[in-house]
Amino acid sequence: MKQDKIGKMAGIVVGVLGAMVLALPLFAQKDFNMEERKTVENFKRATPFYLDAAKQFAKDNLDKAEKKLLEALAIMPEHADAYYLMAQIQLKRKEFSQALASITAAEKNYATIAKFHTFTHQQYLDQLRQQRQGLQEQLDQIRERLSQMPASSQGRSDYEKSTQAITRTIQQIDTRLNSPIPPTFEIPAGYFYIHGNVLYRLGMLVDAAAQYQEAIRIDPNLGNAYNNLALVSFSLGKYQEALDCLLRAEAAGVKINPDFRRALEAKIPPK
Repeated sequence: MKQDKIGKMAGIVVGVLGAMVLALPLFAQKDFNMEERKTVENFKRATPFYLDAAKQFAKDNLDKAEKKLLEALAIMPEHADAYYLMAQIQLKRKEFSQALASITAAEKNYATIAKFHTFTHQQYLDQLRQQRQGLQEQLDQIRERLSQMPASSQGRSDYEKSTQAITRTIQQIDTRLNSPIPPTFEIPAGYFYIHGNVLYRLGMLVDAAAQYQEAIRIDPNLGNAYNNLALVSFSLGKYQEALDCLLRAEAAGVKINPDFRRALEAKIPPK
């Protein structure tokens, strides 16, 4: 199973949360009641430990990262991002039952810190536009491949189905972009992706597939989720679905295992 690109993720996390910590005093003054202000203070105190843990995790120093996360959680037991990172550490250690408990706690507690992560409506629209651009690039790549394939090519229909699926997703994003109503905040796609990885390792394939599908719904450019969903679908005997997902993963820039692709194509009868 492919894991997240740890260095890149940690850099994003450190940058975003570092800005949040600086902004917290203003939040505390304007937007929260007394109980929420206490939560804000705990978040502000715990987050530096979490950020240190993210840096150690990026260097693959799992023990040091875990120690920092435990310090963060001792200050703020509801720190969802700390649980999220802890789940990734446990996943790397193959401590799958513990990882499942951690990612479940991350999702359960996310609402507590949602105010600290909420995008403005303009930021949300910018994110949607970036997703649309990525999908359009995928679509262009697949169409380019189609233009080079003979009309009678065996795999042509699979690529055509992929173009239809991507086009539908772009249309859904266009609908959101044209909606004047600001969105409600959602748990990030990465949470569901890691949850899917844990369930896959535990052999809970149907549940893992549901997690990957939710990750893809939130972020349709999450190529690794498509790739892992292809593996799950293959294991469940859903070979056409697996191939569709593999094509989407490839279009999103994921390096595909050629042996897996050949094994998958061998399962699908010629049309």
